[in-house]
Amino acid sequence: MYRKFDSKLKSQVLTIFAGEYYVSSGGEIISTVLGSCISVCLYDKDSGIGGMNHFMLPDSKNENLHLSGAMLKDEELTQKSMRYGITSMEVLIAEMMKKGASRKNLTAKIFGGGKLLHNPRNIASVGDRNIGFTKAFLKMEGIPILSENVGSYHGRKIFFLTENNSIFLKKVQLEPALTEEKKYMKQLEELKSSQPDITLF
Repeated sequence: MYRKFDSKLKSQVLTIFAGEYYVSSGGEIISTVLGSCISVCLYDKDSGIGGMNHFMLPDSKNENLHLSGAMLKDEELTQKSMRYGITSMEVLIAEMMKKGASRKNLTAKIFGGGKLLHNPRNIASVGDRNIGFTKAFLKMEGIPILSENVGSYHGRKIFFLTENNSIFLKKVQLEPALTEEKKYMKQLEELKSSQPDITLF
């Protein structure tokens, strides 16, 4: 993640990437770019604490998930990995509570889950699975979804204004967003010596 001054927003913006999250209690702006990944923006209106994550896959039990040419097969990676939604959501909620948020006050806004136009086998895309996981998780946790912008065949750049729980969203081309996600996927190759079950095609 990094901070940079945004001339249009006239404010410092903290940008997060796949596998990262950030929690703010000081009205900061958090941003990310999404392809098939998902970001969940959680907010506690009473404490004014907001947090956002960016995850790639629902969990390590999903097999044969495709991401623009990359495939994770028969994964047995640790659940501590923040690239998985199941871990990313639990860590985000826990960190918000550490800062003073109340779990019962949390509300959510969800974004991402874009999918490629080319899907010859018409199988459920990574984006579709991410969306399904996110909605199921939030329902199970009793966290209401206030708004969503998910699916479709485009990417998204979002800005989460934690001062008032508002979102600025800009549609972007999906391919560049997926390229950024693929860069993260390539980092998994470095784990092959310790995690030989990862295969990239």
